[in-house]
Amino acid sequence: RELRKIYQDAQIFGEFSFQIIENRDGSLNSITHLPKQMVVPALENDEGEITSYWYSRNWKERRKEKYKPERIEAFTETGHRDSRVYVAKEYTPGNEYFGTPDYLAGLQYAQMEEEISNMAISSIQNGLSAGYIINIPNGDDYSDEEKADFEKEVKKKLTSSSNASNFIISFNGVDVEITITPFPVNKDIHKQWEFLTKECKSQIMTSHRVISPSLVGLDSASGFNNQAELVDTEEKQLLKRVIAPKQHFVLEPIEEVLTQYGINLNLIMKPLTQEEAILGEEIKSDNDKVESNKLN
Repeated sequence: RELRKIYQDAQIFGEFSFQIIENRDGSLNSITHLPKQMVVPALENDEGEITSYWYSRNWKERRKEKYKPERIEAFTETGHRDSRVYVAKEYTPGNEYFGTPDYLAGLQYAQMEEEISNMAISSIQNGLSAGYIINIPNGDDYSDEEKADFEKEVKKKLTSSSNASNFIISFNGVDVEITITPFPVNKDIHKQWEFLTKECKSQIMTSHRVISPSLVGLDSASGFNNQAELVDTEEKQLLKRVIAPKQHFVLEPIEEVLTQYGINLNLIMKPLTQEEAILGEEIKSDNDKVESNKLN
């Protein structure tokens, strides 16, 4: 349970933290996950080392007594304490205090995809129009306050809370009547949105190092006749090239802590698909059939 939380922090923040608690005799009591968003490093010492961290359950309300930051010493190879914290992060030039997630390059495309979805919802809420221009006669005689009040009332009556597919109010001279002119719609605009949507999906998957779109439920062109065979091959590559390094990133610090307490283990993660176990059952079944045939 604690390990799942640690892996989630490692993926989201590019770093993770856990608390090391000792028994009275100095032996290891537990390794407990500390939410990374609640842990902030103290300033480096003269040697460039971070020797302690600050912990608060709510940094926005840190001035309140119940959220007052608590100082926790950092894990070191010497000098056991009742409670210490281990923070692990990949080295990033220029980032001495905080880690960087590996999907950072895809954040702009994630925001772009969000804006495209907001635009689509807003367009539906505003009648699937491209917007309007409203011309007001004798608008030059309106004061700035009157113009603002008029625009506010029109927006209140004619639009929803979203601002997409909105209108523009133009204040003109005396001889101009009130007219509402719809914006011209580009007949090929759907091609642009289709391209941007595909580009967003591609860049987001690339930033997360997704081997193939089929692994996340998207269609992908391939030369495989068997879709199950394709997914199995792609999954193996994903586990080998992407997942395994992330597993080592988390397991190595835990092994380091356990070693200090005389617990020498070579930690590994169980695979998601038990191919070896399944293969072993098939071999055992075949051997049983052979033995049965011999007896017969």
